[in-house]
Amino acid sequence: MSDKAESLNKSIESSRGLGVLNPLTSSKNNIKRIAERYSIDGEINNTQETTLEKRLDLRIKKKQLLEQANLEQIIKQAYEQCNDETSRDPDPDWLVRFIEMAQQIHNPSMQKLWAKILKQEILQPGSVSLRTLKILLSMTHREAALFQKVLTLTCCIGNDKNKKLLTSIKQRTNSFSFHRSHQTHIDYNQYHLPYSSILILTELGLLLSTELETNLISYTDKFNLNYHKESYSLSPIKKGTSFTYYRLSPIGQELAQLIGSQTHYEYKEQLNELLLKYFTIAHQD
Repeated sequence: MSDKAESLNKSIESSRGLGVLNPLTSSKNNIKRIAERYSIDGEINNTQETTLEKRLDLRIKKKQLLEQANLEQIIKQAYEQCNDETSRDPDPDWLVRFIEMAQQIHNPSMQKLWAKILKQEILQPGSVSLRTLKILLSMTHREAALFQKVLTLTCCIGNDKNKKLLTSIKQRTNSFSFHRSHQTHIDYNQYHLPYSSILILTELGLLLSTELETNLISYTDKFNLNYHKESYSLSPIKKGTSFTYYRLSPIGQELAQLIGSQTHYEYKEQLNELLLKYFTIAHQD
C-alpha cells in the first residue's frame, strides 16, 4: 500500500466517529481539524503543492470511502442480526433508495437501526416506507434519542393499538358543560421531556401536532389501557371522564415498531397513582 493510500485510509478511519471532538479544544483548532478531516483545508494550511482540482479529487475520494465504510458496517450488522429466517427480496427501487440514504449514516447506533430496517424489509417487504426512511435520514442522533425517550412514556388506550403520549385525565362535573371540569396534567418535565421536545417531534412528523381527547368513558363499561406489558381494565369512579393525548403519526408508529422501547418504571408508578384518582383498576394478565 502506498503512503498516500495508507494516509487516506487512516483519515477515513479517524472520521468514522464523525464529529467526536475534544470538548476542550479551541474553536480554531476544531475548525482546522474538521477541515483537514474532510480535505477542505487548502486555504487554511496554504497547501501549495496540490492544485484545487487535486484537493477536490481527494475530498471526493474520502467521502466515497467513508460512505463505503458506512454501508459495509450496516450490511454487516444486518447480516449478524439475521438468524436464517425465511425472507424475500425487497423492492428493487426501495433497495436502491435505501443504499443511497444508508451510506450517509455515520453514527454507530443509527447504523444499527438502519441494519434493523434492512432486516425487517427482507422479512416483510413493504413494511418500511420510503417516507419513513427520509424522515429517519433527516434526524440527528439526539432527535432519535429523544423519540426513543418519548416511546418509553407512550401507551395504548381503548382498542386503538397506536401509541399515544397521555397529557391529562379530565373529569367533567357536568357532562353537558365543557367549562366545569377538573383536569390533572402529566408533567413530563420531570422526565426531562419539556414541551419544546414535543414540538421537535411534531416538526419531524413523528407526532401529530393537535392534542386529542377521547370520548367520555362509559360509566358502566370497562376501558382498556396498555402501558408496555402492563394491561389495565379501568372503570370510571365518576361520569364524564376522558383522556387527552398526543398521538404518534403513521410514520412515528412505523418507526416505533422498529425501534421498540422499555418500561420507564418511575413513570409507571406515577401513572398508577394518577389512574387511581379517577378509576377503579383491574390488572389484566
